[in-house]
Amino acid sequence: MSILPEFMENGAPLKSFLSKNLLTVALSIAAALGAYYTTVSALQVSLATKADSSYMMNMEKRLSVVENNLERSFITRDDFYRFREEISYRLSKIEFKLGTLVEGENNADKR
Repeated sequence: MSILPEFMENGAPLKSFLSKNLLTVALSIAAALGAYYTTVSALQVSLATKADSSYMMNMEKRLSVVENNLERSFITRDDFYRFREEISYRLSKIEFKLGTLVEGENNADKR
C-alpha cells in the first residue's frame, strides 16, 4: 500500500493535479498583488489630492493677506499723481520765495 492516493500513483495525473493547483495558486497571488498595488495607488492619489487641496487653501489665505496689506499700505496711481503735483507746486513756491530772497539780498549788496 502506498501513501499517495491511487490517482497519483502513476506520473500523469500527479503532474496534471500539481499544474492545475499551481496555476490556481499563481493566479491567486497575482490577483492579490494586483489588488494591493491598486489600493496603494488609490491611497497615493487620495493623499496627493488632499495635500494639493490643503496647499491651495494655504496659498489662497496667504494671497488674501497680501491683497489686504496692499490695499492698506499702498496708494493708488491717482493718489500718487495728485501727491506728485502737490509736491511740485509746493517746491515751486519754495523756489520762488528763495529766488525772491536771493534777489533782495543781491539788490541790498549793490546799494
